[in-house]
Formats: sequence, structure tokens, C-alpha cells
Amino acid sequence: MAPSSLNLFIFTFLSVFFICKSQISDSVNGVVFPVIKDLPTGQYVVQIRLGDSSEPLKLVVDLAGSFLWFDCSSGDISLSRRLISGSSSGCLKAKVGNDRVSSSHGDHSADCDLLVKNGAVGISARGELARDVLSFGSVPSPGTVDLLFACAPPSLLRGLASGAQGVMGLGRAQISLPSQLAAETNERRRLTIYLSPLNGVVSTSSVEEVFGVAASRSLVYTPLLTGSSGNYVINVKSIRVNGEKLSVDGPLAAELSTMIPYTMLESSIYTVFAEAYIKAATEATSVVAPVAPFELCFTSEVDFPAVDLALQSEMVRWRIQGRNLMVDVGGGVRCLGILDGGSNPVSPIIMGGLQLEDFVLDFDLSNSMMGFGQKTRSDSASL
Repeated sequence: MAPSSLNLFIFTFLSVFFICKSQISDSVNGVVFPVIKDLPTGQYVVQIRLGDSSEPLKLVVDLAGSFLWFDCSSGDISLSRRLISGSSSGCLKAKVGNDRVSSSHGDHSADCDLLVKNGAVGISARGELARDVLSFGSVPSPGTVDLLFACAPPSLLRGLASGAQGVMGLGRAQISLPSQLAAETNERRRLTIYLSPLNGVVSTSSVEEVFGVAASRSLVYTPLLTGSSGNYVINVKSIRVNGEKLSVDGPLAAELSTMIPYTMLESSIYTVFAEAYIKAATEATSVVAPVAPFELCFTSEVDFPAVDLALQSEMVRWRIQGRNLMVDVGGGVRCLGILDGGSNPVSPIIMGGLQLEDFVLDFDLSNSMMGFGQKTRSDSASL
């Protein structure tokens, strides 16, 4: 079976229904969404069931997204949705940190207009806040929750995974998916993420509920930075290549992103990093011609130097190595999956999807902490 066909088959199999930790009646205790990776874009995709639609919606996971949004003009989108008034409490929540966009057609003054962003290609468009029922659990006895989301124009789908009809926003905004489900339960806001090519997970349950007690106890925690945006950002005190500390000024803000495939460093940091990595790697291998989009490529017969990010202290380190660091491009060549992010990025470091894969991430939003630990592929319940 071809890789693309296998990808589609596994996604269809995993997404026949949502896994729920308990049957939902009047409240939602936490939901687990299967996730797979779209190989051409490096994005991560889930499916949800909305309203009266018989077909699931395919959405790209945006860890920094403020809310869920869809192309509501698609025939697969539920027709039971209803627009939200601009004076409603839901609209007021959605407006926190969001710019209003004036309508360019007709009188929409009674509706809640939002600026909807596509983080994959950096474009925005006017959208309208709406509400519908999101279904969970088994087909015979599903649970439901009323969900706020934005209807956006089809043009905003540009750059998303093939077949994607919108984005699942998992950020810290008041109407992101974790925030809305937490409001249903009156419990602490939690978000568990595990990314992998075929068997990833997005969940509003705790790590313990999803992966077990041992996994939960193995996590190392670091503070999340506070700010007005919905992004998840941590401090990086220093960067090490093969154990050697780089001469870059810290701390550096590092944003975690599921919308870009590879980590990006601000240009001045990348220059120092690349020089150090070439020096460390060429002790055992040789530099070869770059293969786009990668800038540093090597012959692949050796183990490559690891990269360590020291977080709130030099004792707390996030190690990037192996398949999280090097990309096999064929022909006996591997390329470094860390790129030059330009001179004016949003954050000095933006950690992309490849570097997040195989790590269990626990976002304890009530306490502004993030736990991380690498999950072994042979044991689904331990780190």
C-alpha cells in the first residue's frame, strides 16, 4: 500500500469515533482525539463530529490557535449551526485579544465578527462566531457539548493539509477547545498532547488518565510564560550542542508550534548554532550539499550530536536527538531539522512539530506549567 493510501486508511480507522474516558451525560470529563501526521505539510490532523452532519470534519491542530474555525460553506458542514449575536457573552469571550473586522457585504452588525487566522501561511480573514453541538463517545449513546467556533471563508484554507476543512485551536484563549470543555466541567484546564506520524493524541484529560500513572510521574515541569496571546511559550536559558554551551544571550522565549514542521531560530542565534553544529558533527561525518528546505546536510553513517535546551535552570533540559533532530532525505544523506527563522520572527525560537514528536506534553493551564517527557514507542503507557 502506498504511503498516502496507508495514511488515509489509518486516519479513517482511528477516527470512526472519539474515545471518551467516561460516557458523557450532563458534563464532559475529558475527551481523547486521535491524531495523525499529514506528511506533505508536516501538519497534524484530527476529526470531529459536529451538529447534524453525517460526515466528520477534518481539522488541522493549531497549538496556538484561539478557537476552532471551519469553512462553513462546505456541504459536509452541519446545517444546524446558529450565528452568535455581537452582544452575547460568548462574543465577549471571543473578543478578548481579537480584532473586529468590518463586514464588506451587507449588514452584519448583529453578528459577532472575528479576525480568523491561518497560522500555517500567516493569512487572516473575517469570520462569524457560531454555535453547534459537538458529539463524543460511541454512536449508540453519544455525549454532546455546545461549542463555539468561527465560520471562515474557503480562501483561508490555503496551505492546510489536503482535505482539511478548518483548524482546531488549542491555545489559551477563552473559547479555545480546552477552555470550552473545562468550562463545561468546572475543572482545571488541562491539555495533553502526544504527536507522532500515526498514533498521536490530543486530549482534554490529564496525562495520568490518558497514559497512566507512571507516565504522569515521569514528566518534568517548566513554567509557561504569561502574555496576552494564546501561544504556549517557555523560557530557554541556554542552548548546548554536543554538551557545549553556545555563546548566545538568554533567556530566550521559545514558542511551541504544531503549524510549522521544523524548529526555527532567529538568524543571529542560528548563525552561532550552525557553526557549532558543523564543528561537532564533522568530527565524524562530512557536510554535503543542502537539500531544501534544510540548510545543513551530512552523510548519514554516524550518530549525530544532540541539542539540549536548558529551561528554567541548567538542570532542567529538553534533549533533541535522533529522529527528532535529523531528517533522512535519502541517498545516504541526513539533514538537520532546525532552520534559519529570519531576523524578525515572532519568538527567538519556534519549536516545530518534528521536535515535539514522541514527547508527552502536559499543559496545566490553571497553574501555567508545562510537563514534558519522551514516550517510548514500545510502551504506550510509560515514558
